Amino acid sequence: MSRLTRHDILKEDKFLLTVDSARDFFLAKRKQILMALGAAAVVFLAVLGVRYYLAQQDESAKDQLSAALRTYHGTVLGSAPAAGPAAASDPVFATTTEKYEKALVEFQKVAVQHASRPAGKIAKYYAGLSLRDLNKTNEAIATLEALGKDSSDYGILAQRALVSIYEGSGNLTKAAEVCQQLSQSKSAVVPKSETLMQLAQLYEQQNKKADATKVYQQLVKDFPGTSTMTEAEQKLKQLSQ
Repeated sequence: MSRLTRHDILKEDKFLLTVDSARDFFLAKRKQILMALGAAAVVFLAVLGVRYYLAQQDESAKDQLSAALRTYHGTVLGSAPAAGPAAASDPVFATTTEKYEKALVEFQKVAVQHASRPAGKIAKYYAGLSLRDLNKTNEAIATLEALGKDSSDYGILAQRALVSIYEGSGNLTKAAEVCQQLSQSKSAVVPKSETLMQLAQLYEQQNKKADATKVYQQLVKDFPGTSTMTEAEQKLKQLSQ
C-alpha cells in the first residue's frame, strides 16, 4: 500500500483540514492579527480605566455630599438638637446663618463638580434649601427651578420645595401652579394624595372655591376608604355651607 501524503490525510479529515487552513491563515496574517489583538487590549484597558475613574469620582462626590449634609444638620450653640444629642463629630456653629452659609458653599461645590451625578443633583437641591434658610428667596427659587426641570426624583423634590417657598412668600398663584404640575407626576417621592390636598388648600386660600371643590372631589373619587377621602369629604361639607 502506498504511503499517504500529508495532503491525502487532510483530504480525509475535514477537521484537520480546517485547522490547517486556520494555521496557514494565521501565519500569513500574523502581523495584522497581533496588531488587532493589541488594539483590542488597549481599548479594554481604556474602558477599565474610565470605569475606575468614574467609580472614584462617585465615591469622592458621595464623601463631599456627606460632609456638606453634616454641616447643614450641624448644631447651633444655644439651640436644642433636632433629634437627640449631637455626635462628637457633628460640626457646631455660633449662629444659624454661619451654618447655612458654610453648607451652601459646600453644596454648591459638589453641585458644580458633579452636576450630572445623583450626588450633584442632591447637592443642588440642598443648596436651594440653604438659600431659603438664609432668606435669599429669589436665589433659592432660581436654583430650585433649574433643578425642577430635571425629570428625575430630584426634580420632583425641587418642585415640592418651590411650592413651600412660593406659599411662604405669599405668591399663592405660583405655588398652586407648581403644585398642579407636581400633581401630574407619578413619582413615589411625593404622594399624589398629599399634593392634591395641598393644591386644594392653596385654592381655598385664594378663595377659589370652585377649583378647591373640584380637587377635593377628585380626592374622594381616587382615594376611597382612606383618611384622605375622609378629610376631603369634610372639606367639601365646609365649602358647601
